[in-house]
Amino acid sequence: MVRIAAGEESKKIDLIIEGQLFAQYPQVEWRGAIGLRDVLAHGYFQTDPQQLYNVCRDNIPVLIGTLQQMINDLENTST
Repeated sequence: MVRIAAGEESKKIDLIIEGQLFAQYPQVEWRGAIGLRDVLAHGYFQTDPQQLYNVCRDNIPVLIGTLQQMINDLENTST
């Protein structure tokens, strides 16, 4: 459920900022991250658990690091 919520909120952010913020952080495949939300929300029973595990294992650490960097960058520009 957390992954679905994160994907949904990423979709909303992307619409609001027209992809401009995400473009500054190309180390994350944003379309794939957002698309994973759709797969989980609408095709859960067709999802391969091993493939989902691999995606999470390989991509979530990069996503977390990037989100931390985004927060730091936004805090530094707002001061």
